[in-house]
Amino acid sequence: MRARAIVSFVILAAIFFALLRLIHLAVPVFYPQVLSGPFSVEGFDEVEELAGFSPLLPFFRPEVLGTRPVNITVTRRPQPEVVVFWQAERFLVLAERRGSRPGGAPPSARPLERHPDALWWREGVTHHVQLQREGLWIELRTDLPLTDVERLVETLRPYEELL
Repeated sequence: MRARAIVSFVILAAIFFALLRLIHLAVPVFYPQVLSGPFSVEGFDEVEELAGFSPLLPFFRPEVLGTRPVNITVTRRPQPEVVVFWQAERFLVLAERRGSRPGGAPPSARPLERHPDALWWREGVTHHVQLQREGLWIELRTDLPLTDVERLVETLRPYEELL
């Protein structure tokens, strides 16, 4: 009698855990918003659907960055974030997110000359810029010259305007 109760318990527990696993796997299929990412996407058309906002992109992009981004990554949680990476002879990483200000600006950071709302600093050959535009916090990292960095900041536009 006791062995039969243990076998019944084990069978019921296995069925219960199998159902929980099935629900765990099925929820993202029917409700994909629960997935947090990161998602690697092919083009900017998918970004707004996944992140909930359209990224700002520089209209000015020197040829040394290449013709198109090498990688576009979207993360939904804890805050929606889009990271766009160009690399050829030089590189550019553009990270945009809604929410709180990104950390990491050193005390030596100072405003860009033509953009007092943008903090700028340099680490080795890499220029860093942090700014807020249209409700998004934007971080820019690149090894381009400072004049190109300023032009990148000046020409940030919503993706739809660049089509």
